[in-house]
Amino acid sequence: MRRIHLFEFEDLSWFPKWLRDYGTDFLRAIADQADYYEHLVPIIKQALERTRQTTCIDIASGGGGGWEKMLQRLIPDVPDIRVVLTDFFPNKDAFDYLAQQFPNNISYYAKPVNALKVPHELKGLRTQFVSFHHFPPHQAQRLISNAVLQQSPILIVEAQERSLFTLLKFLILSPLSVWWLTPRIRPFKWRRLLFTYLIPIIPAYLLWDGLVSVCRTYRANEMLDFAHHADVDRRYLWEVGRITDKLLPVTYLLGYPVNRPSDRTGGQNMSSFTAGR
Repeated sequence: MRRIHLFEFEDLSWFPKWLRDYGTDFLRAIADQADYYEHLVPIIKQALERTRQTTCIDIASGGGGGWEKMLQRLIPDVPDIRVVLTDFFPNKDAFDYLAQQFPNNISYYAKPVNALKVPHELKGLRTQFVSFHHFPPHQAQRLISNAVLQQSPILIVEAQERSLFTLLKFLILSPLSVWWLTPRIRPFKWRRLLFTYLIPIIPAYLLWDGLVSVCRTYRANEMLDFAHHADVDRRYLWEVGRITDKLLPVTYLLGYPVNRPSDRTGGQNMSSFTAGR
């Protein structure tokens, strides 16, 4: 299935902020409920150790989906881990909610952050969950190039794949999961119930955006190709992987600068592929 870059409502500047926030709230809830990123915890831990970092700069955070479950697993081994949530359209209510749950570990950048030009003061392992597909190819490569230029390690994760089967799953499961999860989303808001059950704007826009996300999603080899073109001097080690034991497959790209000769394997970038964990 070839990649098609249709529009998503949440990318549009005129789209109402409260609707966008309700959408990213849902994505956070479904990520935590499905525990998509369970097997990424050792990968994040290893990346932090390799790069001698304790801070994750989360790019295009949306509602901060996944971090609640991941931090519950990371904190016992990395108690001083710090996550800084950022977004071009910050969902401050969601960020506040997560910061209250993890006051010693989560903070956020209140100003809009352009993923293609991350402020220099935001230093750490860049993480990006289920948002890389929002960028067309030329911007996707620029995003990685910005990390390489600033010598920032980067982990990009997508929790779906571009296929007709995934489109079918989204078509069936998206409305059902929205209707089921909405009353459980925190912080609780009555207006969210109104526009889910009585005037179903939220399920409709999430279904469209979800289907388009599938059509936009990059495959592991495409992500690695962006990385190699961004890292022309081969200063990074790159790894791609695929985790298949969840309802939706998780694909990731991890890259970090190599500062020690012992870190290199023949001076070349490394790529590995994991079919299930």
